[in-house]
Amino acid sequence: MTRMLWNERYTKGLPSLDIPDPYFLAMYEQFPAPGRALDLAAGTGRHTLYLAERGWEVSAVDFSEVAIEQLSATASGLKVRTICTDLAEFVMPENNFDLIILYYYFDLPIFPAIIKALRPGGLLILKLAIERADNDQVLPLLTELEQLNYQQRPVKHRGVAEGLFRKL
Repeated sequence: MTRMLWNERYTKGLPSLDIPDPYFLAMYEQFPAPGRALDLAAGTGRHTLYLAERGWEVSAVDFSEVAIEQLSATASGLKVRTICTDLAEFVMPENNFDLIILYYYFDLPIFPAIIKALRPGGLLILKLAIERADNDQVLPLLTELEQLNYQQRPVKHRGVAEGLFRKL
């Protein structure tokens, strides 16, 4: 989807993306003390805000100017750094994050950078739309991480992959 279409969607409002995802919340229970987090394709920051309100220092990246402006306004006073750029062009600092969140942005070239950006012991929570629930597109990309929780399930005409992984 193009930047213009996402900007239009965020301008109209996406109430379904205002509250943290239930899978994210279930996996969050396994976290140690707050640290540094990176929320990729953050949108208006439902996960960014949840973490920042709990003491995390969060960098939120999205290519929608509208979403980033909304997140910046909502995050006032919290430890949130917003970055408006295309994830395909975003350079992630290596060994920098205790947690990376990736929701509904499935681009194969980004996975090696995600792995490098995690600190040892760092966690990755992801939820991705995949072609089919019986076609494993995700796990081969994350062989360098320890799989703590993972499932693929059908949703409508496609599949969804949800996972929690740790960098050793």
